Amino acid sequence: MSGTTTQARHGEGRGETGTGGASETLSTARLVARALDQVRDLMRRELDLARAEADRSLRHAGAAIGLIGGALVLALGAVDVLSAALVAVITQETALPAWLSAAIVGGALAVVALALALAARSALSRVQFGPERVAGNVRKDVQTVRERTRDHD
Repeated sequence: MSGTTTQARHGEGRGETGTGGASETLSTARLVARALDQVRDLMRRELDLARAEADRSLRHAGAAIGLIGGALVLALGAVDVLSAALVAVITQETALPAWLSAAIVGGALAVVALALALAARSALSRVQFGPERVAGNVRKDVQTVRERTRDHD
């Protein structure tokens, strides 16, 4: 590298470094401004990454929810038909009144539905909806800035 390039890079020959005074303040102000610009750019990139992660997750979730909705409609129809068939079988085979057979089948279905709802609630409690990778990156960035500002003090 040439001496001129080194001088330009370090601000030499322009009164920006030296023994103190206004030139050091100007250099410090430029360093602070540059650091703030870099932090702003870093935060913008992190937000873009978070937005991309959220968009991808929402697209996948939307497709899955559509499939689940279709499955639920068909399942409800199937459960209705099969429940009616089970009520008819219980009524015919046991000589119980139809209302009692229907109450038995309905109660059994309610117990199954409750078990499924509790399992779903448990599964949802373990789901993290935030962008984990971005949060980790931001924590690392904050730690790096803290370390570097301590080093320069």
